[in-house]
Amino acid sequence: MGGRTLRIVRDKSGIAAVEFAMLLPVLCLVCLGIADGWSYVTSYLQMRAGVKTAANLVMAGASNDTGTQAVALSSWNDKPEDAAVVLVRSYLCGATVVDETTICGGKKIFVQITATGTWVPPFNFGVFPDPRAISHQQVIRVR
Repeated sequence: MGGRTLRIVRDKSGIAAVEFAMLLPVLCLVCLGIADGWSYVTSYLQMRAGVKTAANLVMAGASNDTGTQAVALSSWNDKPEDAAVVLVRSYLCGATVVDETTICGGKKIFVQITATGTWVPPFNFGVFPDPRAISHQQVIRVR
C-alpha cells in the first residue's frame, strides 16, 4: 500500500490541466474586469477631449456659446445618449460677481465648461456593474 501511495504522489501527468481548469475562471474574470475598466477610462477621455476642444475654441476668441456647445458635443466621440455640455460665463469686478452689463475697470470673464453623461459598462459585472454618471469641468479665464 505504501508503494501505491508513493507512486500517486510522484505521478505528475494531468496536473497542468487541473491547474489550468482551476485558474481559467479567474483569468476570465480578470479579462472582463480589464475590459470594463478600459471602457470607463476611454469614455472619460473622449468626453474630456470634447471639453478641451471647446476650451481651445473659447481661448481662440469664440463668443457664441451655443456654437461652442455644438462643437464640444460633435467632437465627443462615442458619447452616451444623455450627453450634455453646458457653458456658463461669470463676470467679476474685483471679488464681486456681476452681470455682463456692469461696467468696471479690470472686469474678469470666466467661462466654465461642464460635460456630463452616463457611462454604461460593456459587461454587467465586476467593479463597475451599474451605469455611472461621468463628468468633466474646465474653467477658462477669457479676460
